[in-house]
Amino acid sequence: MTEKEQLCRGSVPLGFINYIKKTWGQEGLDNFIKDTGMDPKDINEGQWYPITSSGTVQEWIFKNKGEEQVTKAGAYTVRNQGIFSYVIRFANIKSILKRAPENHSEVFKCGTMEVDIHDNYAKIIMTDTAADEYSCIAWKGAFIGALELTKTNGTVKETQCQLKGGASCCEFLIEW
Repeated sequence: MTEKEQLCRGSVPLGFINYIKKTWGQEGLDNFIKDTGMDPKDINEGQWYPITSSGTVQEWIFKNKGEEQVTKAGAYTVRNQGIFSYVIRFANIKSILKRAPENHSEVFKCGTMEVDIHDNYAKIIMTDTAADEYSCIAWKGAFIGALELTKTNGTVKETQCQLKGGASCCEFLIEW
């Protein structure tokens, strides 16, 4: 692996592909496979893949179903990660966010995540994690999914984007 390779575990694109099948059925999945040439049968959950594999799925959702569906797909991937999602339901949002940087490094070999937690909000600072324009939409959804998973009423806003406006990082504000 070279220093510039950006990788993610197969569970990331598979989470988005599972959302496609759940939301639009076998026909949606077949259209995705036909349009992208990506077959989920060829993806192993624990293996490393180029981050572009996840971007390909997010791009397909965006172009065929819209931005809101990419956000919903990001939330779905957090809420539906097997036993992890079951166990995490008993945690609160602060404990989830506290572990987020470690979880990020277990699933992604690119960028960094820092979390600054306060009483009623948290600021997430992500550097070199926005692989393409769809990444931030999906990350916003993932943070919404964390709120939903912990049954926490709140909002998520992207306040900075590394890909837009010359910012040095992507920044999300989660309020509850």
